[in-house]
Amino acid sequence: MKQNQEKFDEIKNLLLDKIGYRVDYAREKDGTEYLNIRETNFWISATFEEFVVGYGLNHTHFSEEQKNLDEGVLLAIDLLTNRIKTTNYIKGNTLFKTTVEIEYPDSTLVNIGSTNIILFPFWKKTKIETIYDEKILEKKDIENEVHSILNPGIDE
Repeated sequence: MKQNQEKFDEIKNLLLDKIGYRVDYAREKDGTEYLNIRETNFWISATFEEFVVGYGLNHTHFSEEQKNLDEGVLLAIDLLTNRIKTTNYIKGNTLFKTTVEIEYPDSTLVNIGSTNIILFPFWKKTKIETIYDEKILEKKDIENEVHSILNPGIDE
């Protein structure tokens, strides 16, 4: 099994164990797998070579080739265990930009992505809407599992 698939499966199993009733999972005919948590914008997927972590439309690709799979695991864990700030920028009735940030316990914000559209009514006044999504899991409740995912084969 490829490492991207292993990481996906380990996170899937962690989520099924902790909050299984909220997890939606699908597997396509081509082998691509998707997982999302109901009533949140969090999702992950595993394709042929990549592990993808997303929140809403924003997503990042990780792979064995790029040697950044652990970064993908850490991003997924951060999205699950911290508050998420979504800022929507609206002109008229058009949502033209969305920014997603992870809010860490020390109130530090880290931007994980922005989504923009090119055509929008630029002459209209901009309204800013901020939404906070509470953390999905407590970090202390999954520390052992995360350690195992990041350090396979190492006993604690």
